[in-house]
Amino acid sequence: MAPKSGFVDLHCHFVPGIDDGARTPEEAIELLQALATAGFEHVVATPHMRPGLFDNSREELTAAYERVRPVVAAAEGVPEISLSSEHYFDEVVFRRLMNGEGLPYPGGRAVLLEFYEVDFLPAIGERLFDLRRNRLVPVIAHPERYRCLWKSHERLTALVDAGAVALLDTAALVGKYGKEPERCARRMLEEGIYHAACSDAHRVADVEDVEDGIRFIRKRYGAEEVDLLLRIGPREILAGTVPE
Repeated sequence: MAPKSGFVDLHCHFVPGIDDGARTPEEAIELLQALATAGFEHVVATPHMRPGLFDNSREELTAAYERVRPVVAAAEGVPEISLSSEHYFDEVVFRRLMNGEGLPYPGGRAVLLEFYEVDFLPAIGERLFDLRRNRLVPVIAHPERYRCLWKSHERLTALVDAGAVALLDTAALVGKYGKEPERCARRMLEEGIYHAACSDAHRVADVEDVEDGIRFIRKRYGAEEVDLLLRIGPREILAGTVPE
């Protein structure tokens, strides 16, 4: 196993049988072992909470995680794990978050949000402000995949300026999701939009793309940028110490 680098993965789908991620505990362990080899010391499970597709409640996600946790703990070569959720940010899930029925990151200081791939909610600025007022840092998952940002990321910049943070899917940098997300990710990385990066891994095979993305960052921007995006930034998000 390669030496760990202190990386923290804020977005991974290793909890089995609850969404489109790992299907079995064995797959979960293999995925986590691969991420450990890539340098991750802490991996946060972020199974979907998405009404109509993966309509998981906080209680259901917690129960699924607790079922796999002792199995993972007994395995060798796995990182530390913890639980959160990828919240699809519609009105239903927004109300859950405001009512304390979501699954923020460990420590309860930040929350991972996913949006409709074509566009943001019309009132997204106000909704994110409401989360900040509830002492939750909004973390925008893989913004490079949202079509409304492919031509210009001014709307995302405005949200970041208002206190949200952007989370890069490293695999996007090497074309995993197509040319438009790749170009968007590289442009936003160049302009310093991202506060942190993640794997968003669902299968063991995804980790190769994650590693290729990390190598891209290291080659283009150096080891310090890798450290900023994969160690320092994620820890700041978990601590809720990102600037408002």
